[in-house]
Amino acid sequence: MKIFYKILQGGAMLQSIAVIFGISINTSQASHPITVDGLFEDWSEVSVASFDPSGDNVLEDFAELSITNDNDFLFLNVSFHDGEHLIQNWNEITLYIDSDNNSETGTPIHGIGAELEWCFGCREGFYHTTTTSDTIYQNDLTLRSSPTITSERFEISIGRNSFVMTLDGIQIADTVSVVFKESDPNGDILPDQAGGIKYVFDTTSVDPPEPISLSRYNEDDIRIVTYNTFWPGLLDEERKPHFERILMALDPDIIAFQEQNNDGTVDSLISSWFPADLWYVSYLYRWELVVLSKYPILAEDTLITSERIHAVLLDTEQDLGSNLLVMNTHLRCCQNDLSRQADADEFIRVMRQWREGNGPFPLAVETPFVLLGDFNLVGYSQQLKTLAAGDISDEETYGPDFTLDWDGTPLADLFSRHTHIRMGYTWRRDESPFSPGKLDYILYTDSVIDTGKHFVLNTLAMTETDLLAYGLEAEDTKLASDHLPRILDIAEVHSAGVDYDVGSSLPRKLKLYPAYPNPFNPITTIEFSLPAIGQVALIVYDVLGRKVDTILNQHMDAGNHSIQWNARNIPTGIYFVRMVTKDFTQTRKVMVLR
Repeated sequence: MKIFYKILQGGAMLQSIAVIFGISINTSQASHPITVDGLFEDWSEVSVASFDPSGDNVLEDFAELSITNDNDFLFLNVSFHDGEHLIQNWNEITLYIDSDNNSETGTPIHGIGAELEWCFGCREGFYHTTTTSDTIYQNDLTLRSSPTITSERFEISIGRNSFVMTLDGIQIADTVSVVFKESDPNGDILPDQAGGIKYVFDTTSVDPPEPISLSRYNEDDIRIVTYNTFWPGLLDEERKPHFERILMALDPDIIAFQEQNNDGTVDSLISSWFPADLWYVSYLYRWELVVLSKYPILAEDTLITSERIHAVLLDTEQDLGSNLLVMNTHLRCCQNDLSRQADADEFIRVMRQWREGNGPFPLAVETPFVLLGDFNLVGYSQQLKTLAAGDISDEETYGPDFTLDWDGTPLADLFSRHTHIRMGYTWRRDESPFSPGKLDYILYTDSVIDTGKHFVLNTLAMTETDLLAYGLEAEDTKLASDHLPRILDIAEVHSAGVDYDVGSSLPRKLKLYPAYPNPFNPITTIEFSLPAIGQVALIVYDVLGRKVDTILNQHMDAGNHSIQWNARNIPTGIYFVRMVTKDFTQTRKVMVLR
């Protein structure tokens, strides 16, 4: 069979032959560096293992499945024909994996013998042996999935060293068979042909990601940390040393805490950890929202009725050339989709009225702002669409839609990975039935803000050398809170309508400038600067994270560069141009208008 794979690696031809012979196999036999973050851009080089027809379902209608692996995980990318679903709730979608390549062992299902039976919406499953069926939970599989909100597509990873995959330590799985079943027992099954989708692990080693250092790209960048500290947070004596090491290593200029009890001593505590700095504090007792800043606080307000979004205007004029608006957020948890949606709708109405001159305090045109914190988005994606794109759900109550960025486009949703591994989750509790997910967000006005470094800190994934270098301990983030801190550096603030002169002088830092014109039809100019010679890629993605074009991918000299992108074959919509070098990534939002 391995010879058969090698001869017919070609996707469509191999799938056709597989259907004729009544088998289902994966045409992709290569390992890949997948980041589980809900962007899907790194799946572009992975062949589709199985196509499923539409309309053969009762509740969930499978569309496609892709499979690959790296050194540590088996990765699955599954999509649906019939719209959005929620992978961790509201379903009984079941994954079966024959991890020993033996149809005679495990539980029989659709022509395979499955050692793993996992129900996603039930958040539990079974490990089947020849004699027993033991209940298992997400941490038994090192299960990771994304996105955490409803979507038409999900990426799922399962630890290759989990006891289900190793048969409790007696094997290293080299070949598995995969079957998906929808919630209704008479509904859709993927693949249609019995025997499952057979996947042979590629043993080619995947290099770990380039570690993201905790230092700023430029020492004058302004660093913001958003962190749900899990009440009472820093005031818990047992957890306090972990928080101290984390914050000292990150060295923030602005901190947005959620679930942080403040009896009037948190600012004193932070001042004791950073005695050379003067800290200003704004806090909201009701929901334990605290903003600490090295910059004076000019104004503050609870923007919405529930008081779950707290706005603080900071005097950053000297360093940024503009004041900065930070909106610290802690939306309602768990099954409160209706309440979260109402809060999101009301927030957009408030912002619309504010821009019309009826806000809580004066806000200058093109004031940069960030909306950040624990959004608790574990349900419908509409809540994120409302917050980022201004798409109000209840227009009868809250009025018409309103896009928040100064250039009339949605706010940018910052996707950050962990410093040392390819993961994007921000919440993790191993004893919970819920697998890790992205609950903490940073949305910002990318028309006027240039980002510097950004990342998620997870000390469990750091090397001993780096932990020592930063004065951290391996379990610091685990023991401090069930949330991980998210970090954003603001490199620069500029006018939304500025035109950039790339000139001829050697730049001081890596930078991708806003495209102009933007919106455009069909050509726009993209400029970037390189302080040193190196490989540069400019790649365009759609809002679902699918790669739609590669503008540039070559070795470039140091200097300022300008290149045009012709989008004549690209449909109307919002896209993201991402600049990637060895140790730098920056994304710009563009809009194609026909």
